[in-house]
Amino acid sequence: MLEYAAEIDADLIVLGTYGRRGLSRALLGSTTERVVRTADVPVLAVQMGDAG
Repeated sequence: MLEYAAEIDADLIVLGTYGRRGLSRALLGSTTERVVRTADVPVLAVQMGDAG
């Protein structure tokens, strides 16, 4: 994702997040968190709601 953002010279990265907490986040990791920490451009993380 970060490589693609650099390739297209993105000004902003927008990601959806479900806001996992606790053990599930520790075990599965968080793509959004990793992108926020390492991106060279601003990142907008949007809290996603339940679909159903």
